[in-house]
Amino acid sequence: MRIFFRPLALSLAGLCAAMAAQALELAKYPQVFVAPQGVEVVLAPTADGKQALVRVSGINDPIDQVVFLSQLEQRGSAREVYATTLDGRSYGLLQKQNQAYRNGDHYVVYLPGKRDGVPLAFSEEKSKAFKLADLLASYKGQQKQGLQDKLARFDRNKRLASVQAELAKADQDATAACGTPVKTNVDWATIDDEKLQSLSIGSFCGVVASELEAMCRNTPAFKSTASGLGLVQCKFAPQLKIRVENQQVLFSTEKDAPNQEEFVRQFLRNL
Repeated sequence: MRIFFRPLALSLAGLCAAMAAQALELAKYPQVFVAPQGVEVVLAPTADGKQALVRVSGINDPIDQVVFLSQLEQRGSAREVYATTLDGRSYGLLQKQNQAYRNGDHYVVYLPGKRDGVPLAFSEEKSKAFKLADLLASYKGQQKQGLQDKLARFDRNKRLASVQAELAKADQDATAACGTPVKTNVDWATIDDEKLQSLSIGSFCGVVASELEAMCRNTPAFKSTASGLGLVQCKFAPQLKIRVENQQVLFSTEKDAPNQEEFVRQFLRNL
């Protein structure tokens, strides 16, 4: 199961960002990267190399043109991440990967709502023409407007909508494979903000639909069994459990349970 980073103390993060902005000293030379469909990323490291201003533009997302003060984090021996705070959690917006077969550093931007990163190409022309003073002025102006703080705060309704869309996709795939309607309902009262922020609820509660889809696709004879399992009820509880009752799959999950996919798969095989 996919687990997100832990939520941050946003008030402390905001205070630190505000203090940092007062004494922000940028290195002399920024870098500008480009990608297909007009995406552009500006990276302006601080003089000490520990932070950087990062701006992504050319995308249909609220972060477009917003300048973020990002922390440089070393993750492994060959990956550096410029992390900021988005929707209540640490988010690796820009990553630098050292890949020997690509002859040096390789930059990738991870856009909100997209699973895969977008490879970037360095633009020498844009980098030389770029004005650091304008970027810094934009950053401070946006801070006064509260743009970064707004994007940093956790939005439960937004996250719920995202999870529900993910579950709907899993249900749609299972419905197509099994030839019978599959619908996953979640007991949201069992999922607090901490779980919604730190866990991929779509993966946890979508596992039954995903395994139904795989069983129907790989074992056509299972479709007759699946016809009586169209409604899935998911909740978080102290123990991992699954049973069928009144033609409903009642599934209880918990964040530390191992091999949940295999657990559900074995249950379905024994029906």
